[in-house]
Amino acid sequence: MANQTNCSILSAKYTPQTVLSKTVWLSDKLFSLKVSRDPAFHFAPGQFARLGLSISAADILTPNEWRAYSMVSHPSEDALEFFSVVVPDGKFSPTLAALAPGDTLWINKTVFGFLTLDQFADGDDLWLVSTGTGLSAYISMLREASTWQRFKRIVVLHGVRHAGELAYRDELLHLQNQHSTLGERTDKAALVYLPVTSQEPLKPELSPAITPQHLSANRLTTLLARGELEERTGVTLDPERSRIMLCGNPAMVTDMRALLAERGFAAGRRGVAGNLAVENYW
Repeated sequence: MANQTNCSILSAKYTPQTVLSKTVWLSDKLFSLKVSRDPAFHFAPGQFARLGLSISAADILTPNEWRAYSMVSHPSEDALEFFSVVVPDGKFSPTLAALAPGDTLWINKTVFGFLTLDQFADGDDLWLVSTGTGLSAYISMLREASTWQRFKRIVVLHGVRHAGELAYRDELLHLQNQHSTLGERTDKAALVYLPVTSQEPLKPELSPAITPQHLSANRLTTLLARGELEERTGVTLDPERSRIMLCGNPAMVTDMRALLAERGFAAGRRGVAGNLAVENYW
């Protein structure tokens, strides 16, 4: 009776879902999974779920390891999409990466996170700054129609070590092409997509909007500190009209947050909307 009770309590917290497809962005390094979705699972773009696996467990039907992953998918999509990096000696990600269509992945029924556009009042410019898989939450936001109606311009910064890690690049370039000229359409924001590599120079074809002098390897924090982020994007960071999100490596988030604080950017307080929102994603 006790075992049945425990199973009932656990099953009330999560549901078993089926892997539908897998995209490998970089072999043994980066991948995305699409999995089935419980009809009762609801979320806002930017929120994350807890994914469960049965790893070295006595009962393979009972997940015993859990990790948080932002939804890449839009809330209206039938499947849930997750973007992950493989940590070679990690306990969770190598097993997650080994899943194939038809395999089971458990998903907690509760959604988490406050990195949503509800944090902000409308503004002119929305900056979405990420490193690595921190891009996940932003893809979901960019798939949401209202995002394009709330701002005049959206700047997407994706910092990685090497160009091969620029996942979702084709989707972002397609959106940039769709929303390339500010002023031609009043109901849609213009998009500026800026990939940044820290260990090798970029090639021009990786982002057609980048000029040749802006292809050098650099970190996002270095570019912000010396004013080159604004030069590369052609957009001024103004605390009065800019809203900025940071998601990714905790060191990047900490350093960027300190630099932005010097320029008047701060998270919201109770009853007061801010112009900065952050989330570590590692």
